[in-house]
Amino acid sequence: MQQVIDMMNQNERLLYEKWESGIESPKFVDSEEKQKLFDMIFSIIIRSDEKSADYLREWYERYFKQDDSLTYLVKSVQQFRRSLIELALSNENSAIVVNDLYKSVDRWFDPIIADLVSDCSNSWNAEYRKQQHIVKELTAPMIPISTDICILPLIGNINDERAQVIKENLLIGVEHYKCNYIFIDITGVPVVDTFVANHLMQAAEAVQLLGTSCIIVGIRPEIAQTLINLGISMDNIQTFSNLHTGIQYVTMNGKKEQR
Repeated sequence: MQQVIDMMNQNERLLYEKWESGIESPKFVDSEEKQKLFDMIFSIIIRSDEKSADYLREWYERYFKQDDSLTYLVKSVQQFRRSLIELALSNENSAIVVNDLYKSVDRWFDPIIADLVSDCSNSWNAEYRKQQHIVKELTAPMIPISTDICILPLIGNINDERAQVIKENLLIGVEHYKCNYIFIDITGVPVVDTFVANHLMQAAEAVQLLGTSCIIVGIRPEIAQTLINLGISMDNIQTFSNLHTGIQYVTMNGKKEQR
């Protein structure tokens, strides 16, 4: 509606003052940033400016890790809508029809809010996937200590989801590092029961199918006793009480093969 746009152009400063007084800014938004935000919303409406819409997305991506950033943005757009309507209705000489005013305002602002929420959701999902990837790597990190040897240290309890991550990281790590030996160090795993033992054996056997020797280290006396009591055999998997002993064994074994 051109009449509303003309009115906005003629009263830009007054519109800003109405908008600015009606919205409380969080600490991370100073007066300069507030002016920029107003200008972006103003430009989207006045010029249907796609660049301004992109700038609004960039603004959010810059601040979306801050608390209340989405709330502030949505409130800013809503306050702009209210300020625009108040300004239009307060002008007694205006020829703007009220019904047309509300239709125009809805047509301008509804897509802005919808796009904003959609963009924010995408940013959240991207950040969530990034964090999940980091957690996945930390859950079962593959650490190369030489061209032949990698270590996968495990700390904490192992559940279904983590057991799957361990197997995935093992297979991906073996393929990536092309190592001949991989040590699964369970020193930091407090409980090794039938469930955990079976998953460790499955992981080790999967690695060995790729031609890499998988060795489980960190077998404490109480774990060995538990495995015996449960009737679990690890005859097909090389095991050692600690990582140092395991690496010594591999190193000496490698020297013998070279003779």
